[in-house]
Amino acid sequence: MYWEEDNQNSTIKIDDSIVDVSFKVNCKKIAADHSYNLFEAILGEFPKIEEIDNLAIHSVYGAESGAGWERPETEIYLSKRTRFCIRTPVEHAEEFFNLDKKILKVGKYEMQLTKPTIKNLVITDTLFCRSVVVENNKNEEEFLKDIHSSLKLMGVNVKKMLCGKEHLIQTPNRALIGKTLLITDLEKDDSIKIQQLGIGIGKLFGCGIFLPHKSIAAVAVSKSNE
Repeated sequence: MYWEEDNQNSTIKIDDSIVDVSFKVNCKKIAADHSYNLFEAILGEFPKIEEIDNLAIHSVYGAESGAGWERPETEIYLSKRTRFCIRTPVEHAEEFFNLDKKILKVGKYEMQLTKPTIKNLVITDTLFCRSVVVENNKNEEEFLKDIHSSLKLMGVNVKKMLCGKEHLIQTPNRALIGKTLLITDLEKDDSIKIQQLGIGIGKLFGCGIFLPHKSIAAVAVSKSNE
């Protein structure tokens, strides 16, 4: 845990240079470790995604994924409210509307995407990422030190961070080791910068993508139970 006491009031603003293109998902279940297969499916439709700066492909999560802190070991069961998002510079956003009504082959599963919408990033003082991958991750202290250094290079002054359990993201070349990470007490500009740029490697595989988090209570409980 990295914790520096401070008091801060946060307000919400909108920045539209990076947005999420959000789709309704028609799929009953998907593999828990589906990130690379999902990347391949999107790459098949948009071969240039690797050339777009700050593009990220969200993984898909079901209601039983423990608010992101934990996830099932084999399969994720999806509800009718499940959404899939691609985080992209706004100038490319409407290109991904071509995925409307497409059926993607994600490993052995089929996932249909419909009803695309554009969602602006929302600034809050607390952000959560389900999987951050950095080179120095042998233990919590080393992991948080690497994250802190990365944030300093981005010009972000982080005050409070909490990491959790790790899991593997399989790729053809190697298995990436990701850890859950919560960052709180963020300044407004820092919050949006982290969402826009992400942290670590593997953004096309669902890693390093931060979302607003309403409370640290669930995370604190999970951490205390480890």
